[in-house]
Amino acid sequence: MSALAHLAMAIGRRMMMAVPVVMAIVVLTFVLIRLSPTDPAVLLAGDAPAPEFLEKIRAQYHLDESVAKQLAIYVGAALQGDLGTSIYFQKPVTDLILAHAPVTFLLTLTSLAIASVIGVSLAVLAASRQGTAADTGVTALSLAGYSMPAFWIGQLLILTFSVWLGWLPSNGMGSARETYEGVELFVDRVRHMVLPVTSLVLFELAIITRFTRTAMVQALRQDYVTVARAKGAGVARVLWRHALPNALVTTVTVLGLEFGFLLAGSVVTEIVFGWPGLGRLFFDAIFRRDFPLLTGCFIFTSVMVVLANMVTDALVSVLDPRTAR
Repeated sequence: MSALAHLAMAIGRRMMMAVPVVMAIVVLTFVLIRLSPTDPAVLLAGDAPAPEFLEKIRAQYHLDESVAKQLAIYVGAALQGDLGTSIYFQKPVTDLILAHAPVTFLLTLTSLAIASVIGVSLAVLAASRQGTAADTGVTALSLAGYSMPAFWIGQLLILTFSVWLGWLPSNGMGSARETYEGVELFVDRVRHMVLPVTSLVLFELAIITRFTRTAMVQALRQDYVTVARAKGAGVARVLWRHALPNALVTTVTVLGLEFGFLLAGSVVTEIVFGWPGLGRLFFDAIFRRDFPLLTGCFIFTSVMVVLANMVTDALVSVLDPRTAR
Protein backbone atom coordinates (compact mmCIF):
# COMPACT_ATOMS: atom_id res chain seq x y z
CA MET A 1 0.00 0.00 0.00
CA SER A 2 1.33 3.43 -0.95
CA ALA A 3 2.01 6.09 1.66
CA LEU A 4 -0.79 8.27 0.23
CA ALA A 5 -3.35 5.46 0.50
CA HIS A 6 -2.18 4.67 4.03
CA LEU A 7 -2.55 8.34 4.96
CA ALA A 8 -6.07 8.48 3.49
CA MET A 9 -7.13 5.40 5.46
CA ALA A 10 -5.61 6.75 8.65
CA ILE A 11 -7.42 10.08 8.26
CA GLY A 12 -10.69 8.24 7.55
CA ARG A 13 -10.39 6.22 10.76
CA ARG A 14 -9.61 9.34 12.76
CA MET A 15 -12.58 11.20 11.28
CA MET A 16 -14.94 8.47 12.45
CA MET A 17 -13.46 8.74 15.93
CA ALA A 18 -13.62 12.56 15.87
CA VAL A 19 -17.37 12.79 15.18
CA PRO A 20 -18.54 11.80 18.70
CA VAL A 21 -15.84 13.99 20.23
CA VAL A 22 -17.04 17.04 18.29
CA MET A 23 -20.66 16.33 19.23
CA ALA A 24 -19.70 16.06 22.90
CA ILE A 25 -17.87 19.39 22.65
CA VAL A 26 -20.90 21.09 21.09
CA VAL A 27 -23.25 19.75 23.77
CA LEU A 28 -20.99 20.60 26.73
CA THR A 29 -20.15 24.07 25.42
CA PHE A 30 -23.76 24.98 24.74
CA VAL A 31 -25.13 23.62 28.01
CA LEU A 32 -22.43 25.13 30.26
CA ILE A 33 -22.78 28.59 28.70
CA ARG A 34 -26.58 28.44 28.86
CA LEU A 35 -26.44 27.50 32.56
CA SER A 36 -24.68 30.79 33.42
CA PRO A 37 -26.76 33.12 35.63
CA THR A 38 -26.94 35.94 33.06
CA ASP A 39 -30.17 36.05 31.04
CA PRO A 40 -29.34 36.29 27.31
CA ALA A 41 -32.73 37.91 26.66
CA VAL A 42 -31.76 40.91 28.81
CA LEU A 43 -28.55 41.35 26.82
CA LEU A 44 -30.46 41.14 23.56
CA ALA A 45 -33.19 43.53 24.69
CA GLY A 46 -30.89 46.27 25.99
CA ASP A 47 -31.24 48.52 29.05
CA ALA A 48 -34.46 48.43 31.10
CA PRO A 49 -36.60 46.50 28.62
CA ALA A 50 -40.36 46.17 29.06
CA PRO A 51 -41.57 42.74 30.22
CA GLU A 52 -43.57 42.28 27.00
CA PHE A 53 -40.48 42.99 24.90
CA LEU A 54 -38.45 40.52 26.96
CA GLU A 55 -41.01 37.78 26.33
CA LYS A 56 -40.93 38.56 22.62
CA ILE A 57 -37.14 38.27 22.58
CA ARG A 58 -37.24 34.96 24.46
CA ALA A 59 -39.77 33.55 22.00
CA GLN A 60 -37.81 34.80 18.96
CA TYR A 61 -34.55 33.18 20.10
CA HIS A 62 -36.23 30.11 21.69
CA LEU A 63 -35.01 31.18 25.13
CA ASP A 64 -38.39 30.26 26.61
CA GLU A 65 -37.76 26.62 25.76
CA SER A 66 -35.91 24.07 27.86
CA VAL A 67 -32.14 23.80 27.53
CA ALA A 68 -32.53 20.43 25.82
CA LYS A 69 -34.83 21.85 23.14
CA GLN A 70 -32.59 24.91 22.69
CA LEU A 71 -29.68 22.52 22.20
CA ALA A 72 -31.58 20.50 19.59
CA ILE A 73 -32.46 23.67 17.67
CA TYR A 74 -28.88 24.94 17.90
CA VAL A 75 -27.32 21.67 16.74
CA GLY A 76 -29.73 21.50 13.81
CA ALA A 77 -28.78 25.02 12.76
CA ALA A 78 -25.06 24.44 13.40
CA LEU A 79 -25.07 21.42 11.08
CA GLN A 80 -26.17 23.84 8.36
CA GLY A 81 -23.38 26.30 9.21
CA ASP A 82 -25.56 28.65 11.26
CA LEU A 83 -24.04 29.41 14.68
CA GLY A 84 -26.48 32.19 15.46
CA THR A 85 -26.20 35.97 15.45
CA SER A 86 -23.79 37.99 17.59
CA ILE A 87 -25.55 40.13 20.19
CA TYR A 88 -22.99 42.93 20.06
CA PHE A 89 -21.94 42.94 16.40
CA GLN A 90 -25.39 42.01 15.05
CA LYS A 91 -23.75 39.81 12.43
CA PRO A 92 -23.81 36.06 11.83
CA VAL A 93 -21.35 34.33 14.16
CA THR A 94 -20.12 32.12 11.32
CA ASP A 95 -19.19 35.18 9.22
CA LEU A 96 -17.33 36.78 12.14
CA ILE A 97 -15.35 33.61 12.86
CA LEU A 98 -14.46 33.05 9.20
CA ALA A 99 -13.30 36.67 8.94
CA HIS A 100 -11.00 36.43 11.97
CA ALA A 101 -9.80 32.81 11.73
CA PRO A 102 -7.38 33.31 8.77
CA VAL A 103 -5.59 36.04 10.73
CA THR A 104 -5.04 33.70 13.68
CA PHE A 105 -4.03 30.82 11.40
CA LEU A 106 -1.47 33.09 9.75
CA LEU A 107 0.09 33.91 13.11
CA THR A 108 -0.09 30.35 14.44
CA LEU A 109 1.16 28.47 11.38
CA THR A 110 3.97 30.95 10.74
CA SER A 111 5.15 30.61 14.33
CA LEU A 112 5.00 26.81 14.24
CA ALA A 113 6.84 26.64 10.90
CA ILE A 114 9.69 28.86 12.05
CA ALA A 115 9.92 27.17 15.45
CA SER A 116 9.95 23.73 13.80
CA VAL A 117 12.81 24.48 11.42
CA ILE A 118 14.99 26.13 14.06
CA GLY A 119 14.01 23.70 16.83
CA VAL A 120 14.77 20.56 14.82
CA SER A 121 18.10 22.00 13.68
CA LEU A 122 19.11 22.86 17.24
CA ALA A 123 17.95 19.46 18.47
CA VAL A 124 20.07 17.64 15.88
CA LEU A 125 23.05 19.82 16.80
CA ALA A 126 22.65 19.13 20.53
CA ALA A 127 22.04 15.38 20.10
CA SER A 128 25.08 14.99 17.88
CA ARG A 129 27.28 16.68 20.49
CA GLN A 130 26.03 15.16 23.74
CA GLY A 131 27.80 16.41 26.82
CA THR A 132 29.56 19.27 25.02
CA ALA A 133 29.15 23.00 25.54
CA ALA A 134 26.84 23.18 22.51
CA ASP A 135 24.52 20.57 23.99
CA THR A 136 24.52 22.27 27.39
CA GLY A 137 23.86 25.67 25.81
CA VAL A 138 20.93 24.46 23.70
CA THR A 139 19.42 22.65 26.69
CA ALA A 140 19.79 25.70 28.94
CA LEU A 141 18.29 28.05 26.37
CA SER A 142 15.34 25.73 25.72
CA LEU A 143 14.69 25.44 29.44
CA ALA A 144 14.79 29.23 29.80
CA GLY A 145 12.46 29.71 26.85
CA TYR A 146 10.00 27.15 28.21
CA SER A 147 9.96 28.91 31.59
CA MET A 148 8.92 32.29 30.18
CA PRO A 149 5.23 32.84 29.24
CA ALA A 150 4.61 34.06 25.70
CA PHE A 151 2.68 37.14 26.85
CA TRP A 152 5.53 38.20 29.15
CA ILE A 153 8.03 37.77 26.32
CA GLY A 154 5.71 39.83 24.15
CA GLN A 155 5.68 42.70 26.60
CA LEU A 156 9.48 42.67 26.79
CA LEU A 157 9.70 42.69 22.98
CA ILE A 158 7.32 45.66 22.76
CA LEU A 159 9.23 47.55 25.43
CA THR A 160 12.58 46.89 23.72
CA PHE A 161 11.91 47.09 19.98
CA SER A 162 8.90 49.42 19.89
CA VAL A 163 9.24 51.77 22.87
CA TRP A 164 13.02 52.04 23.36
CA LEU A 165 14.40 51.41 19.89
CA GLY A 166 11.35 52.30 17.78
CA TRP A 167 12.25 49.71 15.14
CA LEU A 168 8.98 47.80 14.90
CA PRO A 169 5.26 48.52 15.39
CA SER A 170 3.82 47.32 18.68
CA ASN A 171 0.27 46.39 17.70
CA GLY A 172 -2.15 45.74 14.90
CA MET A 173 -1.81 43.89 11.62
CA GLY A 174 -1.09 46.91 9.45
CA SER A 175 -0.41 50.65 9.54
CA ALA A 176 -3.53 52.69 10.24
CA ARG A 177 -2.16 55.98 8.90
CA GLU A 178 -0.68 54.70 5.64
CA THR A 179 -2.15 52.86 2.65
CA TYR A 180 0.20 50.40 0.99
CA GLU A 181 -0.06 48.18 -2.06
CA GLY A 182 1.99 45.37 -3.55
CA VAL A 183 5.42 44.83 -2.07
CA GLU A 184 5.03 47.70 0.39
CA LEU A 185 1.87 46.10 1.78
CA PHE A 186 3.69 42.78 2.19
CA VAL A 187 6.60 44.46 3.98
CA ASP A 188 4.20 46.31 6.28
CA ARG A 189 2.43 43.07 7.19
CA VAL A 190 5.74 41.34 7.89
CA ARG A 191 6.90 44.20 10.14
CA HIS A 192 3.69 43.93 12.19
CA MET A 193 4.10 40.16 12.45
CA VAL A 194 7.69 40.16 13.69
CA LEU A 195 7.01 40.76 17.39
CA PRO A 196 3.97 38.49 17.93
CA VAL A 197 5.54 35.71 15.88
CA THR A 198 8.82 36.05 17.79
CA SER A 199 7.07 35.82 21.16
CA LEU A 200 5.31 32.62 20.11
CA VAL A 201 8.39 31.17 18.38
CA LEU A 202 10.60 31.56 21.46
CA PHE A 203 8.16 29.57 23.56
CA GLU A 204 7.41 26.91 20.95
CA LEU A 205 11.09 26.63 20.02
CA ALA A 206 11.94 25.56 23.55
CA ILE A 207 9.35 22.76 23.56
CA ILE A 208 10.18 21.45 20.08
CA THR A 209 13.92 21.51 20.77
CA ARG A 210 13.66 19.66 24.08
CA PHE A 211 11.41 16.86 22.84
CA THR A 212 13.19 16.41 19.52
CA ARG A 213 16.62 16.32 21.18
CA THR A 214 15.43 13.59 23.55
CA ALA A 215 14.01 11.59 20.63
CA MET A 216 17.23 12.07 18.65
CA VAL A 217 19.39 10.86 21.55
CA GLN A 218 17.27 7.72 21.82
CA ALA A 219 17.36 7.17 18.05
CA LEU A 220 21.15 7.47 17.93
CA ARG A 221 21.41 4.59 20.41
CA GLN A 222 19.42 2.19 18.24
CA ASP A 223 20.94 -0.77 16.41
CA TYR A 224 20.15 0.52 12.93
CA VAL A 225 22.31 3.59 13.59
CA THR A 226 25.15 1.36 14.71
CA VAL A 227 24.77 -0.70 11.53
CA ALA A 228 24.74 2.45 9.37
CA ARG A 229 27.94 3.66 11.01
CA ALA A 230 29.55 0.23 10.55
CA LYS A 231 28.75 0.40 6.84
CA GLY A 232 30.69 3.67 6.60
CA ALA A 233 27.83 6.20 6.58
CA GLY A 234 28.99 9.72 7.37
CA VAL A 235 27.88 11.72 10.39
CA ALA A 236 25.49 13.90 8.40
CA ARG A 237 23.84 10.90 6.74
CA VAL A 238 23.42 9.11 10.06
CA LEU A 239 21.85 12.17 11.65
CA TRP A 240 19.56 13.36 8.85
CA ARG A 241 18.73 10.14 6.99
CA HIS A 242 18.61 7.54 9.75
CA ALA A 243 18.05 9.07 13.20
CA LEU A 244 15.94 12.15 12.37
CA PRO A 245 13.12 10.39 10.45
CA ASN A 246 12.45 8.25 13.52
CA ALA A 247 12.71 11.21 15.91
CA LEU A 248 10.22 13.16 13.78
CA VAL A 249 7.41 11.00 15.14
CA THR A 250 7.85 12.81 18.45
CA THR A 251 8.22 16.19 16.74
CA VAL A 252 5.02 15.79 14.71
CA THR A 253 3.11 14.77 17.84
CA VAL A 254 4.35 17.83 19.70
CA LEU A 255 3.45 20.09 16.77
CA GLY A 256 -0.10 18.78 16.71
CA LEU A 257 -0.53 19.40 20.41
CA GLU A 258 1.08 22.83 20.23
CA PHE A 259 -1.14 23.92 17.33
CA GLY A 260 -4.15 23.35 19.55
CA PHE A 261 -2.44 25.14 22.43
CA LEU A 262 -1.59 28.15 20.27
CA LEU A 263 -5.06 28.31 18.76
CA ALA A 264 -6.82 28.07 22.11
CA GLY A 265 -4.27 30.23 23.91
CA SER A 266 -4.04 32.97 21.31
CA VAL A 267 -6.30 35.25 23.36
CA VAL A 268 -3.54 36.69 25.54
CA THR A 269 -0.96 37.08 22.76
CA GLU A 270 -3.43 38.72 20.40
CA ILE A 271 -4.58 41.11 23.11
CA VAL A 272 -0.98 42.07 23.95
CA PHE A 273 -0.20 42.86 20.30
CA GLY A 274 -3.65 44.06 19.22
CA TRP A 275 -3.79 41.26 16.65
CA PRO A 276 -7.29 41.11 15.08
CA GLY A 277 -7.80 37.36 15.19
CA LEU A 278 -9.88 34.80 17.03
CA GLY A 279 -8.24 35.72 20.31
CA ARG A 280 -9.57 39.25 20.05
CA LEU A 281 -12.98 37.89 19.09
CA PHE A 282 -12.92 35.63 22.15
CA PHE A 283 -12.08 38.58 24.37
CA ASP A 284 -14.89 40.71 22.95
CA ALA A 285 -17.37 37.87 23.37
CA ILE A 286 -16.40 37.34 27.03
CA PHE A 287 -16.18 41.04 27.88
CA ARG A 288 -19.55 41.87 26.27
CA ARG A 289 -21.21 38.61 27.40
CA ASP A 290 -22.06 37.80 23.82
CA PHE A 291 -23.35 34.24 24.32
CA PRO A 292 -23.88 33.25 20.66
CA LEU A 293 -20.43 34.53 19.68
CA LEU A 294 -18.76 32.93 22.69
CA THR A 295 -20.43 29.59 21.99
CA GLY A 296 -19.45 29.73 18.31
CA CYS A 297 -15.83 30.61 19.10
CA PHE A 298 -15.53 27.76 21.61
CA ILE A 299 -17.01 25.25 19.19
CA PHE A 300 -14.90 26.41 16.23
CA THR A 301 -11.68 26.35 18.23
CA SER A 302 -12.47 22.95 19.70
CA VAL A 303 -13.24 21.50 16.28
CA MET A 304 -9.96 22.88 14.90
CA VAL A 305 -8.04 21.31 17.78
CA VAL A 306 -9.74 17.96 17.16
CA LEU A 307 -8.95 18.16 13.44
CA ALA A 308 -5.32 19.08 14.16
CA ASN A 309 -4.93 16.10 16.49
CA MET A 310 -6.64 13.87 13.92
CA VAL A 311 -4.22 14.90 11.17
CA THR A 312 -1.30 14.53 13.60
CA ASP A 313 -2.32 10.97 14.47
CA ALA A 314 -2.65 10.14 10.78
CA LEU A 315 0.80 11.55 9.97
CA VAL A 316 2.35 9.67 12.88
CA SER A 317 0.79 6.43 11.67
CA VAL A 318 2.40 7.05 8.27
CA LEU A 319 5.81 7.86 9.76
CA ASP A 320 5.59 4.85 12.07
CA PRO A 321 3.07 2.22 10.88
CA ARG A 322 3.44 0.39 14.21
CA THR A 323 1.30 3.10 15.84
CA ALA A 324 -1.60 2.56 13.41
CA ARG A 325 -4.70 0.94 14.85
